[in-house]
Amino acid sequence: MDINTVNNVNKDEEITADNQNADSMIAEEQPVVRKKKRFDYHDSIIWIILVTVFWYVLVFSMMGIIFEADIFLSLVDKIVRTEYMRNATKFTIFYYLATLPTFLGAIIYTAVTKRNRFVFRSFFSQDKLRSLKLLLCGLLVGFLMNGSCILCAILNGDIHLFLNFAVSQIPLYCFALICVFIQSASEELWVRGFMYERINVRYPLWVAILVSSVFFGMLHAMNPGVTVFAVVEICVGGLMFAMSKWYAGNIWFPAGIHTAWNFTQNYLFGLPNSGLVSEVSVFGLDAATARSSLVYSVPFGVEGAVPSLVVDALVCVACVLLAKRAGRAHELFETKVTPRKDPLGPQPI
Repeated sequence: MDINTVNNVNKDEEITADNQNADSMIAEEQPVVRKKKRFDYHDSIIWIILVTVFWYVLVFSMMGIIFEADIFLSLVDKIVRTEYMRNATKFTIFYYLATLPTFLGAIIYTAVTKRNRFVFRSFFSQDKLRSLKLLLCGLLVGFLMNGSCILCAILNGDIHLFLNFAVSQIPLYCFALICVFIQSASEELWVRGFMYERINVRYPLWVAILVSSVFFGMLHAMNPGVTVFAVVEICVGGLMFAMSKWYAGNIWFPAGIHTAWNFTQNYLFGLPNSGLVSEVSVFGLDAATARSSLVYSVPFGVEGAVPSLVVDALVCVACVLLAKRAGRAHELFETKVTPRKDPLGPQPI
C-alpha cells in the first residue's frame, strides 16, 4: 500500500469519527421527548363529584324516598300500636333506614364498574376480623367523642337532661342502631369510599381528603337550623373521618365513629343530630331551658359548637402523629395509596 492510499484511509477515518462526534453532540443537545399520558376525564375531580352527586344524591336517595313511602311507612301504622312509638319509628325510617338504597348502591356500583372495582375490594377484601374490631373500636371512639361534647354543654349549663327510658323502647333502640349504622355507613362508602379513592387515583391523598371533607360539609348545608359555623365544623368532621380512614386503612373504622356519634346524640341523649331531633331517647332534653353558646347550639346541637370542632381537630392531629411515627406520613403526598395495598396485587384502574 503506497503513502497516498494510507493518507486517504486516515482522512476517511477522521471524517467518520468527526461525523459520529457531531451526531452524538446533536443528540445530547436535543431534549428527550416523552409521550404525554392522555388525560382521562374519569379521573378529574369535577367528574368524580358529578358522578357522586348523580348516583348518591339523586338516584339512590330518590329510591330511598320511594322505598320508605311504599314499603315501610305504610306498615308502621298497622304494626305499631301507640302513637308515641309510631312517630318514633317513622322518624327512624324516614331519616335513617331510607338510606338503605344508597348503602347498597355504593356496594353494587363499585362492584359492577370495572374502574371502581378496587374501591369495592377495599370495602370487603381485607381481614374480616380486623374490620370488625375496627368497627367496634370506632363505635367506642365515636361515643367518647360525642359524649365529651355533650358533657361540656352540661357543665356549661346550656342543657339539662332527664331520664326518659322505658323497657318497652329497647326494641326500637336496637332497630334504630341498625338504621343509624346504615345511614352513617352509606355516607362513608360514598364520600370516604368512592370519592376519596377515585380522586386519589390521579391526585395526592391530601387532595382527596380535603375535597371529600368539603363535599361532606356541603351535604349538610341545607339541614334544619344549620349555620355557617356548623357547616365549617362538619367539614372538619369530614376531615376527621377521612384521616381516621387513612390511618386505619379501613372504611369501617370511620363508619363506626360516625354511627356512634349520630346514635349517641340522637337516641341516647335526645339532642339534635345535624338539626334533626329524634322522637324517642334514653335521656330527654329540657328544651325550655336550653340555650345557645360557644359550647352548644340549640337548633343544631353540639355539631354547631366549639367543643365538637376541637375534638375533631384533635383526632386529625393524632392520626397524623401516629402515621408519622409509623413512617407513613409520606402517603399524604402520593397517589393510588389504596390500590398499591390491594390484597389481590396491582390491579388496572
